[in-house]
Amino acid sequence: MAAVGLIETQGLVGVIEAADAAAKAAHIELLGIEQVGAGLVSVRFSGEVAAVQVAVQAGVEAALKVSQVVSHHVIPSPHLDLNNLLQDPSPTTPATAHHQKTETKSTQQHPTPHTLNELDNLPVIRLRQLVRQMPNAALKGRQVSRANKKALIDELRRNWSPNA
Repeated sequence: MAAVGLIETQGLVGVIEAADAAAKAAHIELLGIEQVGAGLVSVRFSGEVAAVQVAVQAGVEAALKVSQVVSHHVIPSPHLDLNNLLQDPSPTTPATAHHQKTETKSTQQHPTPHTLNELDNLPVIRLRQLVRQMPNAALKGRQVSRANKKALIDELRRNWSPNA
């Protein structure tokens, strides 16, 4: 993941508007919407740094038309541990119950495969995450975002290390 973008608004309508505008403004991947508590709702997404910056700006402008923007931020080149945390929040977060209902792309539902045969059963988003975590992957950046399931599985099989 090259960058992470976050927008937090007062209320759900604002964050949905922000997510829609962000997705339309730049080539990003929406990671999820989470109800934080006390009426605050956040959206998070990832992509190349410039795309995430454009998406955050567009999302904030759109959200301000219908809601209050509490905070927004871009984190370029986040640490791998932060990536894992953002894509699979811990059960100790305040809005866990709601999060499990709204988070549609959680890695918790799709653990890391133990064999190559399990790759075919994973969704494309999880395959992309696995390719992005491989240090020697031939696919980089937007190539990963645009790759189809077969190309992602081929890349994972080329670089598969059962001890990793």
